[in-house]
Amino acid sequence: MNKIQRAAIYIRVSTSEQAMHGKSLQAQKECLEKYALDHGMTVMGVYADEGQTARKELKKRKAIHKLLEDVKRHEVDVILFWKMDRWFRNVSDFYKVQDILDQFNTKWIAIAEPNMNMETRDGRLNLNIMLSIGQNEVDTTSERIKFTVNNMIENGRLVWGEKNIPLGYKIETINGEKKMVKNEEEAAIVEEVYSFFLKHQSKRKTMLHIQETFGIEFTYSKLRTMLSSEFYIGKYRNCLNYCPAYLTHNQWEQIQRISKHNIKLGRSDRVYYFTSLIHCPVCGQKLVGTGCSSIINRKTGEKRTYCYYRCNKSRIDNLCSYRHRLSQNLIEEYLLNNLENEFEKYLIRCSKINEKRKIKKGRNLDSIHAEMERLNVLFQKGRITFEYYEEQYTRLENESTSVQASEPVKIYNRNYIKNLLNNDFVTIYNKLTPENKQAFWRGIISEIYVNADSIITGVDFF
Repeated sequence: MNKIQRAAIYIRVSTSEQAMHGKSLQAQKECLEKYALDHGMTVMGVYADEGQTARKELKKRKAIHKLLEDVKRHEVDVILFWKMDRWFRNVSDFYKVQDILDQFNTKWIAIAEPNMNMETRDGRLNLNIMLSIGQNEVDTTSERIKFTVNNMIENGRLVWGEKNIPLGYKIETINGEKKMVKNEEEAAIVEEVYSFFLKHQSKRKTMLHIQETFGIEFTYSKLRTMLSSEFYIGKYRNCLNYCPAYLTHNQWEQIQRISKHNIKLGRSDRVYYFTSLIHCPVCGQKLVGTGCSSIINRKTGEKRTYCYYRCNKSRIDNLCSYRHRLSQNLIEEYLLNNLENEFEKYLIRCSKINEKRKIKKGRNLDSIHAEMERLNVLFQKGRITFEYYEEQYTRLENESTSVQASEPVKIYNRNYIKNLLNNDFVTIYNKLTPENKQAFWRGIISEIYVNADSIITGVDFF
């Protein structure tokens, strides 16, 4: 019994192709929908890039990004497009997207070119030849495109869309050409950003001040962009008068000096043992390492380094309520004293999960497959949601596998951790270098759970 595949249809046509060859989006869509119907697939969405060439930078092909977002949400099993040149025409962008598709087990089919695929040796060879030819075309036209764009910039003409316009600017058509001009509605915000930063010389204070004064979502990253963007002195690339300026050159140079002084360089004397192992209990973002040093012996100048973990979404962007800093020393001490207890609790949790997942026996394969077929029919007719269909189909697949194998639920062998706990691992651990201590924890622990009060509530092991 085959599971119904959820197909995403991707269609693309450039303006020149539409005019010359009539390769319309509608014609591609109808062809791909018929293919999906003939092969028992359900179309979950249509993603169209109209007026875009396959040479266009990946970041500018909006439909591709929307499609990848749905792939990451596990909503797509297979992507259908007409020919490979509708998908990509250069090697680098193709493999950037292919890495994501491989990660989420999503396949693609070029229905007019079945000789191109990722499943066979010949298919991969044909694919790479075609992509290389497309890449050569991109390289051949690159200089011509650069010349055209540079000419537009020198004349102050706009070379991107409205969504990329910096804060404080807008688009106006002047003498038939689109140009950047000051946006008077946002000008006060921009002027206040620079005025406050020059006075207080603090990025964080500036960010919070703008948030409180204007009631907008003004992030740390947006502030950094504004402090480094040459648009605000009217410059873009080599064009010194590309747009109206908010700053003089002297103000700009002063801001760069202050910003450079604010940069915190990486510290080679700090090793964060638990990076990527702890998530914020409020917003779910990974906690990142931060630290400080203090003198513990004034005569010798000896210093002690302290490492902590914090939520940057809270500390920097002020968009999360979790304000605590977790001490690396306290986490380390807790784990060394409670590793065996946490491992026993983890095994109990695993056993309980496995108990819940055990499938009742007594059914045969025929009855399971009949129920799977009924489920397919209900889904095709739109009588059940995909979430319900996915849940029930997965349950039946698991049940079918269990009946065929007639084996108990597998419990992974973690004897290596048991052996570690049975030995005096603390003595060995204390002799390790900081880098090896980091490798030790990352080799046995997959997740450390903390609550809003910064108390460790559980540990998951590999």
